[in-house]
Amino acid sequence: MCFRIPPVLSVVLVAALLAGCSDTSEPAATESAEAVTQPPLVSVMIVEAKSVTVWDELPGRVSAFRTAEIRPQVSGLIIERLFEEGSNVTRGQALFQIDTASFAADVASAEAMLQKSEAALAQAVAELERAKGLRKSNNISDQTYDQIASQRAQAEADVAQAKAGMKKARLSLDFATVRAPIDGKIGAAKVGEGALADATSTTSLATVQQIDKVHIDIRQPASRLDHLRALARTGGLQQAGTIPIEVVLGDGDDDVLAARALFSDISVDEGTGNVRLRALADNPDRRLLPGMYVRARVPRGTYPDAISVPQQAVVRDALGAPSLYLVDAEGNAAAKSVQLGELVEGKYIIREGLAAGNRIVVEGQERVVAPGPVRTVEFGTRSAESSSAAQKT
Repeated sequence: MCFRIPPVLSVVLVAALLAGCSDTSEPAATESAEAVTQPPLVSVMIVEAKSVTVWDELPGRVSAFRTAEIRPQVSGLIIERLFEEGSNVTRGQALFQIDTASFAADVASAEAMLQKSEAALAQAVAELERAKGLRKSNNISDQTYDQIASQRAQAEADVAQAKAGMKKARLSLDFATVRAPIDGKIGAAKVGEGALADATSTTSLATVQQIDKVHIDIRQPASRLDHLRALARTGGLQQAGTIPIEVVLGDGDDDVLAARALFSDISVDEGTGNVRLRALADNPDRRLLPGMYVRARVPRGTYPDAISVPQQAVVRDALGAPSLYLVDAEGNAAAKSVQLGELVEGKYIIREGLAAGNRIVVEGQERVVAPGPVRTVEFGTRSAESSSAAQKT
């Protein structure tokens, strides 16, 4: 069964449908237009002038502050080792014991020789006293008196020689105990019990190294020396007269040990054009060991009032020319050409084109239609990307 809709009713239904479509589409179009015309959101920061030091990172090699090779001063058979390998030793500590039998016999012989010389001296003194009495009564010739006086002087010389011999014998006996000449850490023993110690040998018995502070030898271009001397002389570094150096211990940049330069070599390597710079660093935890390679940061220059910006704030055109977006007091962003300096810890030093107090765009430059208005958030608090995404949702 079919129903017919009157023509008048059909017109009314069509008009109602058209009115409904018009009411729902107009707000959506308005919102889309507002989104297009809304200024882009960027993160900004105000630049400041502060002192910046530029560093060169160079390889360095660690060496002990003091090194002493343990060598015997007398020859003999080593009968005992008196230390633990790898332990800390103090100056004067006994390290090796050489057989003392022959040295003790030499001391006894020297003592006997001294006693004999002293007895001869006592007899010569007594004879000289008698000769003096006879000379007063003219009962002795001058020749005989002179001979007796000469014998007394010779006896005194024999006593002095015997004393020196005994001192030498006792010194050799003392040298039979090999001692540490410095404080430090001793390495592995190169000989053991039963080995023959030779005072004329070039082979050491062991090595003691003082490593509570260490030297660091750094190779750097000779052309940098004049600049470093100028910085130290004018006080451009932390303390006038010294050159601070940072020693990087681990893989990261946070584990740093402070050091200071001592001197540079007076000759330049002909093959590399480098010169050795020696630094001194405290090493209380013994983390730096002799022979270890480290990274050393040597100051290349200091800028007392440098203006630096994050690396991501710099944009480049098709030719690679750098520029920054500056935001004025009215909130308008415009590109400004700048001249870049060194890149230090993720920040460019700006040589020209920027002044302290300028507000620059750090993130969101790709949305800026310069010159034009922008919406800003402080860099580091919340990125422009996350703020923009939050507003869209």
